[in-house]
Amino acid sequence: MANSERTIYFTGFMASGKSRIGRAVSERLNRTFVDTDSVIVERAHKSISDIFASEGESAFRKMELDLIREISEDPSPKVVALGGGTLTQSQIVSLIRKTGIIIRLWAVPEVLNERIGRKNTRPLLAGLAPEDRLAKIKTMLAEREPRYALADFSVESSNDFTEEHVVSEVLRNLKFWESRAVFVEPSCGSHYPIFIGHNLIPRISSLLYGLRLAPSNSFLICTDTNVASAQGRNLALLKKEAGDSPVFKFHAGEIFKNLSSLNQLYTFMLRRHYSRKSCLLQLSGGVVGDMAGFAAATYQRGISFVQIPTTLLAMVDSSVGGKVAVNHPEGKNMIGAFYQPRAVVCDLDVLSTLPPVEFLAGLAEVVKYGVIYDEEFFLYLEANVQRILSRDSEVLAYIVRRSCEIKAEVVGIDEKEMGLRAILNYGHTFGHAIEKLNHYEFSHGIGVSLGMRVAARLAALTGRITKEEELRQKALLDAFGFPQTVSVDVDKAWEAMGIDKKVEKNMRVYILPVKIGVVEKAASVDESLVRKAWEAVLPGGIE
Repeated sequence: MANSERTIYFTGFMASGKSRIGRAVSERLNRTFVDTDSVIVERAHKSISDIFASEGESAFRKMELDLIREISEDPSPKVVALGGGTLTQSQIVSLIRKTGIIIRLWAVPEVLNERIGRKNTRPLLAGLAPEDRLAKIKTMLAEREPRYALADFSVESSNDFTEEHVVSEVLRNLKFWESRAVFVEPSCGSHYPIFIGHNLIPRISSLLYGLRLAPSNSFLICTDTNVASAQGRNLALLKKEAGDSPVFKFHAGEIFKNLSSLNQLYTFMLRRHYSRKSCLLQLSGGVVGDMAGFAAATYQRGISFVQIPTTLLAMVDSSVGGKVAVNHPEGKNMIGAFYQPRAVVCDLDVLSTLPPVEFLAGLAEVVKYGVIYDEEFFLYLEANVQRILSRDSEVLAYIVRRSCEIKAEVVGIDEKEMGLRAILNYGHTFGHAIEKLNHYEFSHGIGVSLGMRVAARLAALTGRITKEEELRQKALLDAFGFPQTVSVDVDKAWEAMGIDKKVEKNMRVYILPVKIGVVEKAASVDESLVRKAWEAVLPGGIE
């Protein structure tokens, strides 16, 4: 749903300017304006103070819930000013998320205290001396901060800013948020948006400051030497948008995805006095994304970070879901964490410089989503091979969005891979072995494409899918131009798979299709069948 079709909800503490700014925004957008407090007063024929006094706060909150439900069911987009405590009700947040966008207006406690003191009639603060009122404001703000943090973005409404300035900032942020395509809500309770579109990096300051990610002098951009060369213009734009942020460059390549490289980043940050209020912006592919994410998860026990992927593979896979890690000589991604980004920004323009082999690597994960979760998506891929390979803008936007939607849905149910999320590992157990045995000369996506061929063969050998279904997957991979064979020592591959992260209690686990669009976890698969499945990619072993 585009912003033009969404109802805009203003939240924030009392006296933050929700009614005044909301009414001005509604006039600029030619929309109906609703002040929920005013509507409740009109319907109850009582002031809010009288409702609190005679019926209690719980009765007032029930009136709020009923009104928001009524607004959310109305298809015409509006601008709504919420009461200061409205978002303390989780039911209301769920209602708004379906059709609306939440904007937080904020001001420092001292400004709020001065504004509230002009009338001193707010029921929760009435009659207090200025110093006592300020202390209570600070306490209430701290209590409500987790709810205010649910806002999509924030705009400051300081006394230093004119109404026109605040309104302009709201509208500027709304323009960027038109590219929000997916909303990720992991089971841990954190949440973040995924933006997909064109020309996003040159406008990303709207996001960085709208999310209040860090002071303007506390951003750090992480990239690698290859991306810094290929994406020089976008890197310069991002640096400018992030307040002339410094840039840290990793050496490019999977072989540098290790603790030694990560320690260089920690040293860089410590020597420049980055704090817990700092924010990492990663502009690169999956390797840097994993390292920067792990750095963010561990630097001073955790700081904010934003994923700005520059490869198709990173857009549809590694940038979404919060899995961050570095490699160890004994295995890929063995040292890591689950740590969610604050946002993912997929600027499709960066793909114009992506080499064909890297574009192909991303398509492997795209095909994977069709196999594991959505046969209709698989059909779409089959019908649009040439438009995808030609990087048609419309088709590209759709496959990125649909892939992110699928991963977001899976991660929302199972953030830490305790159940459903394991299906995302389709092709990975075999693919990781291929990558390791070839000293990571294969990109991750190409390794996964080969791993999917082996997994489908194993599914056929164990009677889970028909030979025709295996060949259907093979035909799509072939149509995209994925490699069909790889030299693998099956004994060494068996050993490599034994230390894969997917091993559970010394039991090897495989994700295998039961039909296109559905996969299942399989354990205790006969070793001889697993070895035989490798014939799907061995030279001369394809039927």
